[in-house]
Amino acid sequence: MKNPLMNLKPAQRKLIYTLFAAVVIIGGAVGIYFISLSASTFNTDNAKVTAKMYTITAASPGKLLEWDVRNGDYVESGEVLGRQEVLPYLTSPVDGTVVKCDAQAGQTVAPGAQLAVIADTNNMYIGVNIEETKIMKIAVGQDVDVRIDAYKGKVFHGKVTEIESTTQTYFSGVSGFSTSGTYNKVTQLIPVKVKIDNRDNLPMAFGMNASVTIHY
Repeated sequence: MKNPLMNLKPAQRKLIYTLFAAVVIIGGAVGIYFISLSASTFNTDNAKVTAKMYTITAASPGKLLEWDVRNGDYVESGEVLGRQEVLPYLTSPVDGTVVKCDAQAGQTVAPGAQLAVIADTNNMYIGVNIEETKIMKIAVGQDVDVRIDAYKGKVFHGKVTEIESTTQTYFSGVSGFSTSGTYNKVTQLIPVKVKIDNRDNLPMAFGMNASVTIHY
């Protein structure tokens, strides 16, 4: 079969060959760019908006004579939350928001019983879970691009500020051993904290999904 290009004028054939070569070169350059980019970044969508949590517990057994906070209340460090019969005053250790309240006035509590959880909402961050096989490339100070599902098209810039020294399940008591006694190795996740620049002061809710790109 005769090549259709042979019906074209030499100048037209030259133009087509030039355009084809340009497409090949550009395609190769784009491929090299993305390969280079993937080698210099880490991407994951295993990330959420969160904050440090503080658990308020009963200091002694007995009745909870007063309890003055509810879910959603903002409290200040040192503010009295309630009163017990013995060692009476229960105070907040931080400025933050009550995100879980398990107590009410008049109930009897045991030592160590959880009464409330207070979140340090003034210092919210992105909690990222990274596989142990990739954690060695992550370091404090690395630049991070964050996309939060609630804000489509918005990119928040931030930095890695902390890498936990234990895996996500280390203190949970979860074992890799099956009922038959065999060990099933599971890739562990290590929590990493990313602090973002929320200069527009956009509202954040705990648990909002996010995806991150960490630049090595």
